[in-house]
Amino acid sequence: MTIYDSAYFTFNSVRSKDLSMLNVTLDGSMQEEYLGASQSILEDKIKGRHKPYFQGIEKKPLELTVHFAFENGWTTEELRSIRRWLTEPTYYVPLTFSNDPEKIYYVLYIDDPYLLHNSASQGYVTLRFRCNDSYAYSPLMTSPIYDWAENVQTIRHQDFSAGELLGIVQDASGRLSLTPDVFKWSDLPASAVWSDIFK
Repeated sequence: MTIYDSAYFTFNSVRSKDLSMLNVTLDGSMQEEYLGASQSILEDKIKGRHKPYFQGIEKKPLELTVHFAFENGWTTEELRSIRRWLTEPTYYVPLTFSNDPEKIYYVLYIDDPYLLHNSASQGYVTLRFRCNDSYAYSPLMTSPIYDWAENVQTIRHQDFSAGELLGIVQDASGRLSLTPDVFKWSDLPASAVWSDIFK
């Protein structure tokens, strides 16, 4: 899912809708977004060989440039609060967008954050976020808790021969072998049902 077509976002567990902020785009034409993480090829070269030895690939963490606009303008205190909210985290925090809230980016801002405005307390913020990985995450999935009632079962047979022998026989020396009259599928009549097999 793309992020520029989302109207709202959630950053560090705070919804932008609650702060009257929108996720906006500045260009009215086609939107350009990342398709995958940037990667480079790791290779080794040796003298006398033109073809390098492939060692693997290295993916770089995702980087997102976003623009957040104020719906109704701002007061000085609101602007300070939003600045603290967006720029003060000291470790990666979750960022999600309203169109795909199950796609979670863990981000910190990099470079310079900008506030562009019309000198009438109206405008937008431009931020560049760097993710902690080359992928987005999904929510933690947990299974339901099941009640487990453990019933202890005691087997009272002390000798193998005391149990039930199905399809095997035990000779005088205690060795096991298959019964000579082994059941075959061909022994069943065409009209047989499953219950006939286990009689």
